[in-house]
Amino acid sequence: MTNYRMILMLVLGSLIFSVAFSQDVKSPGSQIIEDMKFPELKWDVPEVGKEVTRTVLDNGLILFLMEDRELPLISAHALIRTGSIYDSNKDQALAGIAGTVMRTGGTVSYSPDSLNAILEFIAGSVECGIGNESGSASMSVMSKDIDLGLKLLYEVLRYPAFDSAKIELEKSQIKESIRRRNDRPGSIISREFTHMLYGNHPYGYIIEWDEVEPISREDLAAYHEIYFHPNNMMIAFSGDFKTGDMIKKVKKIFGEWERREIDFPEIPEVDYTFKPGVFIIDKDISQANIRVGHLGIKRDNPDRWAVSLMNYILGGGSFTSRLTSRVRSDEGLAYSVRSRFSTGSRDYGTFFAYTQTKTSTARRALEIFFEEFEKIRNTLPSAEELEMARESYLNNFIFQFDSPGEVVNRLMSLEYDHYPADYYQTYLDNIRSVTLEDIERVAEKYLHPDSMTIMMVADTSEFKDDISEFGEVTYLELKDPIVE
Repeated sequence: MTNYRMILMLVLGSLIFSVAFSQDVKSPGSQIIEDMKFPELKWDVPEVGKEVTRTVLDNGLILFLMEDRELPLISAHALIRTGSIYDSNKDQALAGIAGTVMRTGGTVSYSPDSLNAILEFIAGSVECGIGNESGSASMSVMSKDIDLGLKLLYEVLRYPAFDSAKIELEKSQIKESIRRRNDRPGSIISREFTHMLYGNHPYGYIIEWDEVEPISREDLAAYHEIYFHPNNMMIAFSGDFKTGDMIKKVKKIFGEWERREIDFPEIPEVDYTFKPGVFIIDKDISQANIRVGHLGIKRDNPDRWAVSLMNYILGGGSFTSRLTSRVRSDEGLAYSVRSRFSTGSRDYGTFFAYTQTKTSTARRALEIFFEEFEKIRNTLPSAEELEMARESYLNNFIFQFDSPGEVVNRLMSLEYDHYPADYYQTYLDNIRSVTLEDIERVAEKYLHPDSMTIMMVADTSEFKDDISEFGEVTYLELKDPIVE
């Protein structure tokens, strides 16, 4: 009887719960919370010259510093103006290898093993890397070890040894990555879609093993010699220090590094040409991976705020977005559905929507994509949609500054990327100023359904529907990489 009594109580409780909510009955506690009134949250965005100190050493090294005495830790993050964007196609792998082996290969004074042992002993870290448009280095140590930490950071930045064994190790890892790059459909479609849009521009270039294999220690040393100089570098410090004392410490160690003028190679411009059509890569997989899009905007575009909110409504807002609601919630075609519209790229970024669904329902997913593209271009969104998108951006803004390290790094990055100094002071107002009409206008201006690149990785033997209505169909050969 006990089990039956428990079941009966659960059923009755569920019925009472359902009836209460169906009649909008509120508990006393929920009514109290609803009646609470709070003043508008006031928060001042940190600024250089106030919370953050900026200073320039005689050799051109730029420092950003923000004190934080909460924990006995000090962190540093350096930005170096370099990157594969300055390299020719055949040298696209050079920057990445140089950035990695600068750290893993030790320095003139410290072998790779001894450098690792020292950092392990003091529970510290020094890391380094180079991407498309910047180089970076970081340091984290206990405040009592800051002198040693600065010395190690300096050694890695100025005197990398580029140990031959570590170079070969890094090259072997790249070789394995190239060998296996066709294993995962997500990696395939990301790589081939980007290459389709950008061609052989550094944003979309595909590195091959015959370009990696010849890279030598001399190549890496020559690369380092071009870009790594104090007047081409800025470092942000946060943590347990006094600003004046830290500046003196940095000046003592980095101050002897002489400045040198750098002749930067010309950066290639992105060819703003759309590549419409349907491009299919045949692979024996259970689901079709779909990506649809084209080139987008640059970060200095004044419409970037409206574009961001438009994309949130379209497919960037996770479960609240239109694409997710229709493809996932309404028709159950896929688990993951999103769209992204890059607004932070120096040159033209990308817009794309993507999903994974059964091959038999791929055509239907594409239909929904294009229906929603046209809808957001031709009709105003609801006030509720815009408000939800706006609130998401406003509420997330403060979390971009949730630590002194985040604050000082973001403010340094503004200068590195040539953003206006008041970017964060005007951010909230720019988001608040976007109107319903702006959403429709930018959707019509920057979304081009007739010029979309549609790429799909799928088992073509499972196709049951003709998808040529979306554009001319081209089958792309998925070539096996050459790694011998």
